[in-house]
Amino acid sequence: MVRVSKFRRPNGYWYVRYWIGSDPVDESARTKSETEAERYRVRRDVEINAGIQPIKHSDLDSLIIRYLEALPPGTSASHRHESRRILEGFLEICGRKRRDGTYRLRSEHLSPELIDRFITRRQKTQLHSGLRIDARLRRIVRRLPITNVTLRKELRYLSGFFNWCCRQRPRYLPENPIPLSNAASIKSDAKPHFMITDEELRRLLSACRTPRQYLFLMLGWWTGGRRGEIRALHYYHFDFDARTLDMQHFKNNMFCVLPVSEEIITIVKQLYEQAQESDPLFPNDPLSHQAFAHLCREAGVRHHRFHDFRISTSMKIKSGGFDASLAALWVGNQATTNRVHYTDLTAVATRIGSLLEVPGLPPVPWQNA
Repeated sequence: MVRVSKFRRPNGYWYVRYWIGSDPVDESARTKSETEAERYRVRRDVEINAGIQPIKHSDLDSLIIRYLEALPPGTSASHRHESRRILEGFLEICGRKRRDGTYRLRSEHLSPELIDRFITRRQKTQLHSGLRIDARLRRIVRRLPITNVTLRKELRYLSGFFNWCCRQRPRYLPENPIPLSNAASIKSDAKPHFMITDEELRRLLSACRTPRQYLFLMLGWWTGGRRGEIRALHYYHFDFDARTLDMQHFKNNMFCVLPVSEEIITIVKQLYEQAQESDPLFPNDPLSHQAFAHLCREAGVRHHRFHDFRISTSMKIKSGGFDASLAALWVGNQATTNRVHYTDLTAVATRIGSLLEVPGLPPVPWQNA
């Protein structure tokens, strides 16, 4: 049982103390006003009744190490790195540090108000998107504001950490405080994901000006790969006779052999005849973020992101009657169920490929190349 009490010390200050059973947990609200201390005590008592209870003192470094060690063996290195970065960033913004520079978890650090403070501070933060040198050898640093999509990802990592704390004995935190804060409202503010329909794909392909733009969209539709994964493809990743593609998903370090359409093989063959052996398939980015948004406007379709191709491919596979974990393997996501039953895609790759066939595609714009 958790209760909150206020008391006065000989120095004249009022404090608020948490009690779990008969053990004192934390002290806060150092003030000389008894009215202010009572107001703070009532507010903390309401938070506890709402499910936000204090945590015991614990060093963040050791707790993060325990959390990372408890992750499943198949967790990617990037997931572990992002978890550590976001947790330390949360405490750097909302928490305090010891004198030796290490972080400390305290009960007042994990509350909806401080999570909202973390979100507000992160929204005002700007990221470095590139580094260039001008003609006078001066450094040019471009900055981009952090989007709500990035904040959603960081909240997801924080939520996973809090849920892990809930399952520990002794408990560090009895309930995840994120749903109780205003930070959950950014879910509706973030840019929505849209599934790309067959007709929208045809219109996007009709608006392409070069064969590589056309091929870039087709590979996004068939593989559901991420932008960087498709840009990293070489000609030797394609098997022209078997009409397959050796796809590598960098985020999870997964490899798979995916069938591709005859149109893709034809385009790659013609580009290969004009290229050298060491040339990549896409020497430059054929469709940057701005160029893809401009392409959507030219095609007269609603605004999409290239990431929406992953959603479309996954939904096509699941709507065709296949298991969700199989769709996750196809697009390179971390499958959560039935992974043991699908060690490769050989048995069902042809059937899945038939779901991704789109009839009546526009011609490849070779004359504009």
